[in-house]
Amino acid sequence: MSRAILVIGQSHVAAVRAAARARREADPDRTRTRVIHTIEPQYAPEVEGEGDAARFAPALVDTIRDQIDRHAPLVASASGGNVHNGFALIRHPRPYDFLLSDEDGPPLDPAAEPVTEALVRATLEAGLERDRIRLREIRRIAGEGVVQLESPPPLADGAIIAAQADAYFRNRGIAELGVAPAGLRYKIWRLHSRIVAGYCADLGLRFLPAPAEARDAQGFLRPDFAGDATHGNRAYGEAVIRALEAL
Repeated sequence: MSRAILVIGQSHVAAVRAAARARREADPDRTRTRVIHTIEPQYAPEVEGEGDAARFAPALVDTIRDQIDRHAPLVASASGGNVHNGFALIRHPRPYDFLLSDEDGPPLDPAAEPVTEALVRATLEAGLERDRIRLREIRRIAGEGVVQLESPPPLADGAIIAAQADAYFRNRGIAELGVAPAGLRYKIWRLHSRIVAGYCADLGLRFLPAPAEARDAQGFLRPDFAGDATHGNRAYGEAVIRALEAL
């Protein structure tokens, strides 16, 4: 594929940006992948208004449209993708678990309180409102053909997560409370992906799963593709760019 790529999002764009920079340094004539990080200071406030009236701020809209006008890129969204981590990375003081519907997944933890998938879904959706606005705005500005990237799957190893957790999770007591069980984190990531894929279907966006090469046999993120406790690294970003090029 020779078409340029534009990836719009928040923290998950860092992996793509690192991979794009490495590509450019190795081959300056190679077709470019560009990144817009929507919460960088020059775009503040990212969103103006509330609810159905919420819109990206003018500076951000102008930047997106300028990139599209100049390069006619494939537009990909890496918007959101961390709600499931904020919800479930840290072990809950009252352990709970649930079963995924319509697909195989880890069994219930016998030491945890069972809850319904519907309850977990409702809680996740309550935290996804800003991400829904972002998707709606990218679709409004970029038109048809936008691709939403699935967020990276969770790491299985809680020790790696505890060692690499950023300030957000350290300040919320991950060292004291511990990392939530891998099975629960995986199921919440899968449910989060289903919800976002549903939003994409409603908006006419394509949902692109996380690169298979970055996942282990159980579906977790391979440690060599991890940048920290919740994000991919440059190798992950390279795998994402290749997946977009293959569309």
